[in-house]
Amino acid sequence: MSKGIDISSYEAGLKLDKTIGFVILRGGFTGYGGDGTTKYKDTSFEDFYKQAKSLEIPTGAYWFSCANNYDKGKSEAEYFYNNCLKGKKFEFPVYIDVEDDHHQAGNKQGVTEAIKGFCDYLESKGYYVGIYGSDIATFQDKVNLNEICSYDKWVARYGKNPQYVKTYQVWQYSESGKYNGFTVDLNECYYDYPTLIKEKGFNGYGSVEYKKGDSNETIEKVDDYLANKVKGNYFGDYTEVTLNLFKKQNNLPEDGIIDDKVLDLMGIDH
Repeated sequence: MSKGIDISSYEAGLKLDKTIGFVILRGGFTGYGGDGTTKYKDTSFEDFYKQAKSLEIPTGAYWFSCANNYDKGKSEAEYFYNNCLKGKKFEFPVYIDVEDDHHQAGNKQGVTEAIKGFCDYLESKGYYVGIYGSDIATFQDKVNLNEICSYDKWVARYGKNPQYVKTYQVWQYSESGKYNGFTVDLNECYYDYPTLIKEKGFNGYGSVEYKKGDSNETIEKVDDYLANKVKGNYFGDYTEVTLNLFKKQNNLPEDGIIDDKVLDLMGIDH
């Protein structure tokens, strides 16, 4: 068992340290105004992610959902992937947070389908997914639990263990914990997610392939490497040109693709 916290922009300014076993970050949320489809990235997500990675704290992420059908759930997952997850690594699952009392109220089947849409999309991208919610207000009152039993559960219930959900991997047992001057949610995890996720290649730990037009921190490191190491008539600012020269020098196909072999030769962690 390990103990951890979950945080968002509500805890902006918090400084992490290694006294916690894991951290789960809010990647973003769907606002309940209008038709409940406007999506926002959490303003503290990048800062907290960088802190967690620098301290080697196992990290997960979640999206606060307002989705009430399959397509809306999928749309949330697409935004989550493209704006928060892509190019990063997570040692804990990526979750859909099902708590909305506006668009998700009184529509069990719709919310259940939204969960499926969200999870189907991220599983197709190689992510280990899960569902967060309250033992009663979510898993009993808001969804058809028997249809989503295959997904891991992160369950909130304060004062005593979850009663309605019989099988769960993470328990959020308090919303009033104290950590480095902030009030935070406290969690217990009963599963060795980091080992499973790394061994199976989930959540960014599998093979990578980047092409022209992609943008993330790994590609920035490749640019820096090429700028410092590649010499010749074709040296310039364009990664594709210098990348192909580098690949030629190392007897690799000159296809303009950054893959595992390229990153290994450059000594770039991926």
